[in-house]
Amino acid sequence: MLCRYFKYLCLLLLLSQSSLVFAQNDDLHNRLNGFKAKNDLTNWIYEQLDQANENPQKATIAILKIQKERWRNAKTAEERFAWLNLLSTLAYYQLLDGNIFGSINSYENALSFFRKYQVLDYDVVEYILKPLGNNYTRLGDYERALFIQKQSIEFQQYYNEDINKTAAIYCNMAISYRSMAKLEDAYKAINIGLALKPDNFRRIMLNNVYADVLFDDKNYSKAATIIETNIGRQKANNAETAYWLMSSYTTAGNVYLQQQQTTKANTAYLKALQLLNQYYPHSRIRERANLYTQIGETYLAQGKPKEAISYGQQTLATLGINKTKNIYGDNKLVEVFMLMARANLKLKHPEKALENINLSLLSADKIRSEFAADRTKERLQNYLKQIAEQGISISYQLYEQTKDENYLQQILILAEQSKSRTLLDQMQRNQQSVSKNIKSDSLFLRKQQLERSISYLEKQAIEEPNSNTTKNTEALKYDLALVNKALSKKYQYLNTEDYYTNIQIDKLPNHRFIEYFIGEENIYVININQNKIEKVIRLPYVDKVKLALRDFVKTYFHNGPNAMLNSPKAFFQASYQIYELILAPINVKPNEQLTIIPDGILGYLSFDGLMINNSYSENISKWPFLIKTHAIDYAFSIQTLQTKKKETTSNTFAGLFLTHNNGNKAELKAIKTEAELIKKYVAGDFLFNDAVNAKSFEQLFAKSKLMHIGTHAYLTGPSNEPTLDFGTEKMYLFELSAKQNSPSLVVLSACQTADGILANGEGIISLSRGFSAIGTSATIASLWNVNDDAAAIITANFYQNLSETGNPSEALRQAKLNWINTPKASNALLLPYYWDSLIYMGKNQEIHLPTPKNWLTYSLITCLIILCVATYSFMRRKNRKSFK
Repeated sequence: MLCRYFKYLCLLLLLSQSSLVFAQNDDLHNRLNGFKAKNDLTNWIYEQLDQANENPQKATIAILKIQKERWRNAKTAEERFAWLNLLSTLAYYQLLDGNIFGSINSYENALSFFRKYQVLDYDVVEYILKPLGNNYTRLGDYERALFIQKQSIEFQQYYNEDINKTAAIYCNMAISYRSMAKLEDAYKAINIGLALKPDNFRRIMLNNVYADVLFDDKNYSKAATIIETNIGRQKANNAETAYWLMSSYTTAGNVYLQQQQTTKANTAYLKALQLLNQYYPHSRIRERANLYTQIGETYLAQGKPKEAISYGQQTLATLGINKTKNIYGDNKLVEVFMLMARANLKLKHPEKALENINLSLLSADKIRSEFAADRTKERLQNYLKQIAEQGISISYQLYEQTKDENYLQQILILAEQSKSRTLLDQMQRNQQSVSKNIKSDSLFLRKQQLERSISYLEKQAIEEPNSNTTKNTEALKYDLALVNKALSKKYQYLNTEDYYTNIQIDKLPNHRFIEYFIGEENIYVININQNKIEKVIRLPYVDKVKLALRDFVKTYFHNGPNAMLNSPKAFFQASYQIYELILAPINVKPNEQLTIIPDGILGYLSFDGLMINNSYSENISKWPFLIKTHAIDYAFSIQTLQTKKKETTSNTFAGLFLTHNNGNKAELKAIKTEAELIKKYVAGDFLFNDAVNAKSFEQLFAKSKLMHIGTHAYLTGPSNEPTLDFGTEKMYLFELSAKQNSPSLVVLSACQTADGILANGEGIISLSRGFSAIGTSATIASLWNVNDDAAAIITANFYQNLSETGNPSEALRQAKLNWINTPKASNALLLPYYWDSLIYMGKNQEIHLPTPKNWLTYSLITCLIILCVATYSFMRRKNRKSFK
């Protein structure tokens, strides 16, 4: 009986609470309707924000509802302040929910609103710029983070001299620099922040980051001292101080884990987790997920993989991952999947390990699609290559055990993941940008305007290093990133999930493709023939191979011809050693056509001049060069090879030649000879000296089937931009974007046009690559400083062969063979340094150019016709007279 009365009492209390809630809801509804009736948008917004703040777990949904239900836009200064408050509050709650992309979008919207309406009484630094910069850092987009942080410093100094807020911004800048591995800049930012003499709370923040930088600098002992001292100075008495104490414990755990003090690390992480649970029970999702992962790392280090997987699963649950189909981009997901992969390897579950590696790469790829700067993407590629190598290693072992050919396909997918992905993005983006649907879009027109402005300023920065253009360039790049993001969302032209899972080897030409993957522990060679992966070879002694390749390229090519000239036999032996290391294991058949997809240091090497046996001869023309038995071309990757290009439909030739260098009146005879020889075999537009400039280049570029550029090229500026020298003008790589049409082939007879900076996991950033990015199907470019006379003869011979065969790759091969087989004044001129610099990179295709008219022949034929007509007329008149 008593139990029954208790149940009735509980029911009565529940009904009374429900009635109260309904009454409160009715009261709120009435107030909102009253504000709306009075057209009072400001109080209508604030009333609902107050309600949202009272229930943080549902705040995001509530604020999104406010956005949807507003009846008009903000018009007055007060209304705009309220609306800006709503946008930044939404971004804050999205971050607490772990929705970093949504948070970034909302903060970007808030910033755009602030800039448009100049709501200067709003604390934009504290509530928009600082959290937006931090979000970019969390995502890994450090270029944009630094731009926002620098803007925050300027704004803070101009509008509000608050040393504590300024010190906090320098703290965030140090985090960005640290994440970019610019440790000296990170130390500098920390010291500037400390020199401002901020309060104790900001000094704690700065010292936390200082310990993190010391950790990255591998100064673990000092990092431990700094962070332990920092922890001793802190006490959690509110949510904000608890957050930084939690961060200190997390850093301490990282340091202890690196020092193999796993028990201390575990204790530190658990203390950090306890603070989160106490002060942020329903938020700080990513921080909680990170702690679960790190605790899992401590168990894995203790040889307890099952416990590591258990904590990894808690990370996934915290981040809202319950099925592999709802993977999104987040560094915390990348890290936890790699933890679970390593744990599964310990448990001897390689298939599960491989599955987790693929999920890690998928999440990383989705992060990548959010990045604005190509350099940010290139930096990510270096990290992704390390993950890909672990996946390739597991796949290789599984294939060896099972002989299941699906694992060979998996190896190819992972190898492609680490090759020229940024180039592929550029190709797809530029291809889409010329579509009819997008060209008239106001967003696209704005994109073009920004790109032109950035190009101008970057060019100015290179040519006038002291000019103060960096700040303006960074601002324009930030705006361009927002425009590109809007275009991508609107047209959905970057489907990143298909980039590395849909490699169509069945649509490759039927000859042999050899793709290399040079990792930290092994080198893998993927042998594809007749549209099938025949085998994958793992080459041991990776350090030995890398060192041999690096020394070979540097000694015999990049440093000039002297080493080859002084000791041809030593070069011969070194060349044969390289062949034995990287190609002999494939056992290619004689007279096969090969497409080489290089990786890393191999991108600087031409295979044509390698020796295929050790039969040395004093007569260099008798040397067993690989080119004598095989036709070889190159590709950045299979995917870039198969991507649609923006080829012109014309069949014309354009040649640009500078026969004078930097105002020097002396004529460069080799360039003049090159042009005169080419004229014998090709008809088209030939431009010389003053007629060669950026304008004529762009005009001919858009309408030519084949463009020949006979001028010097080099790397300039702090970013080592590949540059074409047109004498009075220069053409930079970043200027070659979004052209409507591109030649099918660009021949770059200038020096080092296939050379450049090696970005690990991405490839060589060269001028040749730049032409590929804007839609050119193939390039012929040089890997090292060419001999002008040799280059002139070989390129001219290339055009002669092209006019006969229509195959540019084979035409280049025959031109090299002709050089080898033609007697020279000096035997030394047959060394590969003189003839092997030019390589064909890209799609193997047919090109048929118009040939020049032979006016002498035409004149003789015309004279003969006239003579025949005259003779015929004379004989006819004579016959008539005889008849009379």
